Amino acid sequence: MPRIDDDKRREWLRALRRFKYGIKVRAKLGVLQTICEQVAAERKGKQVWDAPSWEHERWVTLLYTCIKDNQFPPELLAGFVKTAEVTFLSPRKQPTVEGAMDAVNVVCREQSKALRHKFGVFI
Repeated sequence: MPRIDDDKRREWLRALRRFKYGIKVRAKLGVLQTICEQVAAERKGKQVWDAPSWEHERWVTLLYTCIKDNQFPPELLAGFVKTAEVTFLSPRKQPTVEGAMDAVNVVCREQSKALRHKFGVFI
């Protein structure tokens, strides 16, 4: 069983809390709503919707650097919005800000172990 570096763990938790707070601020400012509308316009008329594969190393690294440096590039925000609503049962249903916020929590929870490895929490 891997040991845990308490200082790195604290750093990880603080960075994650700060990142999620930054996402909430962008939601209140309407940034996520704008991206939701852009994604809905892109998807209009398409049969297959795309969404990031968060298990892929590229996305894990992007998420790690954004959490670590408290950055919010449009590519990452659009990835969360695209993840918010991917359904084949109702293609008219478009992503919402609330769905994007839920997607942030789900992605961070699912990729927690990989992100903590990158932060150096495990010794």
